[in-house]
Amino acid sequence: MSEFAVVGAGHAGVEAASALAAAGHSVDLWSDESGLPYFRPRLIAVAFGQAEPGAIAIKPEAFYANAGITLRHEAVTQLEAASRTVNGKAYDGIVLAQGSKPFVPPFQGESVGRLMTLWTLADALRLRAMAQPGKRLTVIGGGVLGLEAALRAVMAGLHVTVVEAAPCLLGGVLGKEGEGVLRGVLEAKGIALRLGCCVASVGPDALTLANGSTIPDEGVLCSAGARPNVVLAEAAGFKNDCGLRTQPDLSLAPRIYAAGDLARPTEARPVCAVRRASAMGALAAKNLLAECAGQPTQAWADVALPLFMKVGEVEFHTLGEVRATDVEERRVDDGSQPGVWQSVLFRGEKPVGLRWVGTRTGFTDWERRLA
Repeated sequence: MSEFAVVGAGHAGVEAASALAAAGHSVDLWSDESGLPYFRPRLIAVAFGQAEPGAIAIKPEAFYANAGITLRHEAVTQLEAASRTVNGKAYDGIVLAQGSKPFVPPFQGESVGRLMTLWTLADALRLRAMAQPGKRLTVIGGGVLGLEAALRAVMAGLHVTVVEAAPCLLGGVLGKEGEGVLRGVLEAKGIALRLGCCVASVGPDALTLANGSTIPDEGVLCSAGARPNVVLAEAAGFKNDCGLRTQPDLSLAPRIYAAGDLARPTEARPVCAVRRASAMGALAAKNLLAECAGQPTQAWADVALPLFMKVGEVEFHTLGEVRATDVEERRVDDGSQPGVWQSVLFRGEKPVGLRWVGTRTGFTDWERRLA
């Protein structure tokens, strides 16, 4: 029986640890957060009182003990690649799966410290304490997580404004018409949208925008994206290039692999997605075991993942080349349902992308055609 370390207890880390333990090995799963590993996207529901912390665990507590996985709630401050040691303890192999950290732009103002992020359970509980009915919340960022937070905040009785520096939501993946439909739905829910607006400064009870206008609030949630958490790996000598540049099989060094948000085995930039992280964690563990046994490893293959959100009856789903400029968009619904948009992007007569708002009906059929 070998002893392995998995650093990071998100979906990639838990998947890797589970696979290594299932093969009969001892696993230390390192995390700088106390408690059980949890489903990070569901922190938004915890923050607005729509889920309890114990309900978002990835696996029950008994699973880890029964599987032979030791949860080590300790920040990893030392990683030595040559000796494969973590905090001074030597292992037969290591999987690095430390995920991402929220990105907070360098805003100006005397009250920048009151900005909140939503990336840990502690963050969610801090926001939950503020998120009382009638309070005003400003969300900086019009991406998936920012919009879900805005919707859940409205459900909790807050008054919400979303500020987005770009002139469009979601990086433009819905196109002009699809986004227009979504914007109408969001505004009907009471969410004020300030698009194409940059934050000039953060005051004690308001944001000032670059155009001089102010947004009074009792809380500010910064949801401006994330960056791979590569600090530990860089200190150990591994290369950061918008993520750790691994070999195609996710290896960084002999018997050291990376998985999840911080791994970049192809030219594509890392994407924060549970499905991708889980699949990478499983493959990293499989390849580590294969290397230890002197067997061939398997290369990672990026797959197209849908970008989607569903909060109550508000939803959108996209897939494929939704940012391409050399495509023709064809609407496939009849336009009779308010708040619904369904379109397919074609290159010639080949479907290459999908934009759905307000429904998922028919999406799977077109998804198969894209595949």
